[in-house]
Amino acid sequence: MAKKKITFEKAMEELQLIYEALEQGAVGLDELETKMKRVKVLSEFCQRKLRDIEAVISKD
Repeated sequence: MAKKKITFEKAMEELQLIYEALEQGAVGLDELETKMKRVKVLSEFCQRKLRDIEAVISKD
């Protein structure tokens, strides 16, 4: 199975959707653990991308 390439924008969009679902109470307890694991993966990805960009900018 091929991994989908995710972009920063897609990751942020998915984080926003998860946040909205949680805020509206649309996530049941059984689904909460899965959502929170996904939030961790997405947020780490976004942080890594931002650090990489910062490193490139700092070199200039």
